[in-house]
Amino acid sequence: MGINVSSEPWITDKNHPQGKYTGPSPTSSFPLVTSSSEKRDKWYSTPESWLRGKIRDDNIDKKLWRVHDKLYDLSGFIEYHPGGSEWLKITRGMDITEFFENSHVINVDMVEATLSKFYVKEASEPRNSPYTFEPDGFYKTLKKRIESVMKDNGTGPTLATIVLQDLMVAGFILFSVLGVLLNSYWLIIFAGLSLGLSSASAHNFLHIRDNWRKFYFDLSLCSHYEWKIEHVFSHHGFPNTSWDVEVTWLNPWVEFLVNRKKYWIQRFGPWLYIHFIMAFAFPVCFVFRVMAIVKGEQKIRRENFLPVLQLGLFAAYAQTGIMTGIIFWMVLHMICSYWVVATGLNAAHHHPICFHDGDEPRPKPDYGLCMLDATCVKVEDNDRNLFQIMTTFGEHNLHHLFPAVCISKIGYIKPIVEATVREFQEELIFLTQWQLFTGMHSQMSRLEPHSFQEDLEQRKKTQVQATMYGPRK
Repeated sequence: MGINVSSEPWITDKNHPQGKYTGPSPTSSFPLVTSSSEKRDKWYSTPESWLRGKIRDDNIDKKLWRVHDKLYDLSGFIEYHPGGSEWLKITRGMDITEFFENSHVINVDMVEATLSKFYVKEASEPRNSPYTFEPDGFYKTLKKRIESVMKDNGTGPTLATIVLQDLMVAGFILFSVLGVLLNSYWLIIFAGLSLGLSSASAHNFLHIRDNWRKFYFDLSLCSHYEWKIEHVFSHHGFPNTSWDVEVTWLNPWVEFLVNRKKYWIQRFGPWLYIHFIMAFAFPVCFVFRVMAIVKGEQKIRRENFLPVLQLGLFAAYAQTGIMTGIIFWMVLHMICSYWVVATGLNAAHHHPICFHDGDEPRPKPDYGLCMLDATCVKVEDNDRNLFQIMTTFGEHNLHHLFPAVCISKIGYIKPIVEATVREFQEELIFLTQWQLFTGMHSQMSRLEPHSFQEDLEQRKKTQVQATMYGPRK
């Protein structure tokens, strides 16, 4: 699917706070998004360094929280926050507008009334986030429409979701024990796949209110705490922008954005070595975490010892020696890493038709519409069961609109989203898994940005694919 590029500068609404867009810049498609974070262009960094950069860029009182254009002191509310205290502890000193909006979908009036009790003062500077939340805009309209439906059905996990998640972890433990005791690489491979499936699924438990199953993610070499920062705050807040750690963390080896200088090796080399990166992504995260802890840049957390405990047990009980146990442990975690990263990169975002920083943005970047600009509908998800959706980051466009709704309940939102999209005369992007896979390679090599209007025309051509797999459920 080709993308035509206009030779003329792109001009957006000159009266809009984001100003006019005259083409890609080395910073961002959005003029107010300046220095992205401490993460970009550094060989060694962690999600906490992104967090420090975000707090620095938001530039508010470090003891307060910002929601839209008001500052609040939520210190006394931390322990009473229904979603859990960790969310507020992490975000002190930040602009949390996007997370406040996409996390609260029921009893919204009551939530906003509670927030108002902690008001301190008006913010002195405009938000540097590009997104808008106009009362009659797409996202706020959509939120109002789903509220009663989600109140009736709830936003938390179903029993089936919990059972499937627990069974995946049980499979990981069983295959690991048998693999070590029977000295079987095949069983270790199955253990790694089980852990990969479990980790992809456990990501769902990171988004909802605090629960102990979030620690399932710490069985991998990643950390639920770090993923709250880099995935929930960075990626879900600002997908495919220079603030999205999950786009920028692979730089300079892989460059998804189109407003960066790309050398030949960056454009076509990843077609080969991206698989190596997928397998070693989690082990590298583990090494960076250890380095940050040793250097005093990050505090050690109790759950950080879970993979270390695994290593000790593998080395102690491997039938042919310590080295075999270490190799088993590495193979297991490389398979886990490959599954999670490969399915994540091919879930919905990295096709040239999706917005990437450097492309022309919307004239008025409504938050919900910008989420849909950067996220496609994977047509195969129509026929996939709950297990497949949980383990492949399925229904991703709906998940990005309302990430705090459990994936088992997100289907209730689908018809409302589609009706609202039609009402606002917008277009969803429908792509197959194969198109996403090949599109990811095209995106890595893409140099030319595309204009918003031409992108919109391209989306219309994908609508026919919505019926390829039968009627939508």
